[in-house]
Amino acid sequence: MNNKSLIKIKRVSLNELIKFTFSKNIDIEIIKEENNYILCKIDNNNINEITKIYKIELVYIFSNTIVSVNIISNNLDLKKELNKTLEKYNIKRLVKKKNYIELKAIKEQVLKEYNDKIEWIEIENVGMTYIIHLEERKMYKEQEDKGYCNIIASSDGLITKIISTSGVVVSKINQIVKENDLLITGEIKLNDEVKKNICAKGLVYAEKWYNVSLDIPLSYRKKVYTNKIRYNLEFEDGNKDYLIFKSTLKKYDSDKKEIISILGRKLYLIKEYEYVDEKYQLDEESLDNRIDELVKEKLELSLGDNERIISKNVLKKEENNSRIKIELFVTIERLISKQVTYEVLESELNK
Repeated sequence: MNNKSLIKIKRVSLNELIKFTFSKNIDIEIIKEENNYILCKIDNNNINEITKIYKIELVYIFSNTIVSVNIISNNLDLKKELNKTLEKYNIKRLVKKKNYIELKAIKEQVLKEYNDKIEWIEIENVGMTYIIHLEERKMYKEQEDKGYCNIIASSDGLITKIISTSGVVVSKINQIVKENDLLITGEIKLNDEVKKNICAKGLVYAEKWYNVSLDIPLSYRKKVYTNKIRYNLEFEDGNKDYLIFKSTLKKYDSDKKEIISILGRKLYLIKEYEYVDEKYQLDEESLDNRIDELVKEKLELSLGDNERIISKNVLKKEENNSRIKIELFVTIERLISKQVTYEVLESELNK
């Protein structure tokens, strides 16, 4: 990789600079736009080309400098908080790269500060970018009592599993229940007399049954990502977007990160991930997996923990060279318990 420098290009508009660098195929990253100059990062080999047209000021060499920090997490609040903490340790843009020992010490310190939020953290240096990988610590909180409550069935089914932590179980395994049937009660009785009312807590799973018809191609194409990643710039001016450089990848997916935003004009860093389309022929195992996927899609199911497809019985099957049509009777184990509050007479509360 060529060394890069941070330079100020004086008395030039952003539009003019983008058009010029695009026409000369110069790779440039805009850092900041001010009234009388633009701060940007550029390959040292291209500096002479720039100086033919514009007056520049060399800020410093960029080869050992971080230009972006990317925290990989869907927790936006945690990302924002962690970003401020990392800046405290100089894990931020436009600073010199740290060595392995320094990064290790920072990771250990961050884990101490976030011991209740982060299980592990990794700071990966990719080119001139720090990529922060982390795993959030799972927090297990006691379920808050909602007063006096029961556990009832949210739908019909054949009970397969009961996990009760509070209350009295009034249902049993292999029992067929209907929607709203009582499963776990919060009434604590002695000799048929209510002695206490609590909030029942528990999980009840049951078999549910579905008829599903599927039409499945026996061969399909699938995206397979290669290890090739390319970077680009996208300029947004009003409702129009312009890629600064033509991609060298034939097929790719991309994501983007805003670099600067000035007066309605934005510049994004584009990360392109190359993929190829590969053709697959479904064998017996992959066909079974594909059926599971389509069953979930067809029934609009999002199976949670301990929920699963128990069995698939074929009712009808037609197959030709390219497709298979199949009718199934599907049995799925699903969570059917639902906690509901109930009122208790004042006289009972005073017992």
